[in-house]
Amino acid sequence: MSKNLEYGILLDVYGCLLTDKQLEMMELYYNEDLSLSEIGEQFGISRQGVHDSIKRSEQALDEFESKLGILKARQEEINALLSVKSDALEALEQCRKVSFGKNIADKVINTLENIDSRLAELGEEQE
Repeated sequence: MSKNLEYGILLDVYGCLLTDKQLEMMELYYNEDLSLSEIGEQFGISRQGVHDSIKRSEQALDEFESKLGILKARQEEINALLSVKSDALEALEQCRKVSFGKNIADKVINTLENIDSRLAELGEEQE
């Protein structure tokens, strides 16, 4: 994952824990793609001042994730769901090969729909 994308995601999860000024600078830098100079002009500070603030904010976001682990837990849940989905798809294919597997196939389809629903809630692209 690129550093910009990673901090964009961290900002979505932990941005509310930053100061208002840090949050605004980070959003302008990562979400609006403004340069350090452009942000500095908006805040009336130097490019170096913006750089220092963004670096401190990045460190804070890294620390929040290190201590709270929300993104790690989310990714683990997504990986587990994708693994179950893969197993269910394989089972569905096996059920379709035999005539007595219709009831099992229906349950597998229901399971897949539930997994897709949860993945959508987590914001994960469905395969």
